[in-house]
Amino acid sequence: MRKQTKLVAVLSAAALLAIGASMTSFAAQGWQEENGTWVYYDKDGYQVSDQWQKSGNNWFYLNSDGEMATDTIIEDDDYTYYVDANGSMVTNQWIQVENEDSYGDDDPDYFWYYFQSNGKAYKAPTSGKTSFKNINSKKYAFDSEGKMLYGWVNESSERQTGDDAWTNGLYFCGDENDGAQASGWALIDVVDDSQDDPDQSYYFYFDASNGKKVKATDASELKSKTINGLKYSFNEYGKMVSEWAMPKASDDAASVSSYHYFNLPEQGWRAKGWFNVVPEEDVNKSAYDDDSTKWFYAENDGDIVKSKIKTINSKKYAFNNKGEMLSGVQALAMTSSSDIVGNKAIDDADLVDDLKDGSLTFDGYNGKPCTIGTDVYVYYFGAGSDGAMKIGNQNVDIDGDSYAFSFGKTGSNKGRGLNEADDVLYVNGLRIKADSDMRYQVYDLTTGKFLDNPKAAVGVDSAYVVNTSGSIMKNKKNLKDTDDYYYCTDSKGHVTGYDETKCGTKRDDGTVYTCNNPKHK
Repeated sequence: MRKQTKLVAVLSAAALLAIGASMTSFAAQGWQEENGTWVYYDKDGYQVSDQWQKSGNNWFYLNSDGEMATDTIIEDDDYTYYVDANGSMVTNQWIQVENEDSYGDDDPDYFWYYFQSNGKAYKAPTSGKTSFKNINSKKYAFDSEGKMLYGWVNESSERQTGDDAWTNGLYFCGDENDGAQASGWALIDVVDDSQDDPDQSYYFYFDASNGKKVKATDASELKSKTINGLKYSFNEYGKMVSEWAMPKASDDAASVSSYHYFNLPEQGWRAKGWFNVVPEEDVNKSAYDDDSTKWFYAENDGDIVKSKIKTINSKKYAFNNKGEMLSGVQALAMTSSSDIVGNKAIDDADLVDDLKDGSLTFDGYNGKPCTIGTDVYVYYFGAGSDGAMKIGNQNVDIDGDSYAFSFGKTGSNKGRGLNEADDVLYVNGLRIKADSDMRYQVYDLTTGKFLDNPKAAVGVDSAYVVNTSGSIMKNKKNLKDTDDYYYCTDSKGHVTGYDETKCGTKRDDGTVYTCNNPKHK
């Protein structure tokens, strides 16, 4: 807003001549120049004071001494006027007037007034309610004395001062040399004593229809507003919230369900879909302290997906009870095909062994223990930030070692680690392989272990002979291991014999050794 500077109270020679030309001196009536100033006599010859007199197209004011006023505020009844250095009433003009009562930091050195076409200064309405006047396509408000309001202004035509001005103000009207009503977005410097650094810059949004800042009714619930197709929320002071924030007051600050995410402070719109950020402090303090980012997914209403396997863009992803996307090999405790009540990342060799022997246990989200094999299933959600559920055969790096897994491809077992003994033996998705220095080993599904004494597996339907690639040795005769013993198996790979003598050969005592497989006789 371009405004005029204060008028200088010095009458130029040209101005005096101009006034003299329009104010013809009469001995008994009219304008007279006396002692370097102008006075006015009425028809009875009396000097006029405290009233307006017109000369030509201009109005002039005679003060209480009867002298023409110049360069000053005129208070006439309930109206405020201004006369310039030539004494002429100012109209349709901004005037800057020195603040003679300026004492503190919140007091300006000057005040601005705007004088209408009739010379009257704009003022707050008698109701005291803040009202805006349109001047040169911008809106301005004034107090009861006609002073332009600036900064934070409440509903009662009062300028708010002090550190809490931003919390009490409803409108924002620039600085002392501007005063135009803010409309739309505004980044405003404030003092927020709740922050370690109280000097902050916050975004506010002012409604274009009335200039009021968008704000929540109270601290119990944020105010949501759609702006240019994006969702934003504001607290009870009108501050645009950012990052993690509670749309409604909640006693459960440790639950991600209590929060929405509103992007960075310079953005502020509510997240929808995928986003990668540091978790909220109360929900995951260790990740927050480490500044460790996690992947989250927000529904269209801003709710964070948690404790669920969810299909997104035709792929399946899993989220823990903190809303964090899971990755890698995970043991999930499930109450349905999609609802997760506990999870354990299989991220070291000891946990792989626990999968192999069925001893894996972990606490669910409700604190109850979860055990593999009891509604607990193994899934693989890719490496690093991938997160998409994998199916079929997968080679997975766990703590520097590579393990072979297989996951169901169809139906209710889709994505779940297989438990099967067809051509290859899988336990909880993990392929069971003989140690490379053993050549062949017997794995017992009942105990979940390799048997130290293979002879004890003869005739045991839960025991299988596997080689170093994990293939089941079916209908084999005289498989020699590194101890120079020989295995015989049936059509399913069960042990039918284990002896230092080959099946079908004569022992030293003259007997012929034969395993339990009838086909080997």
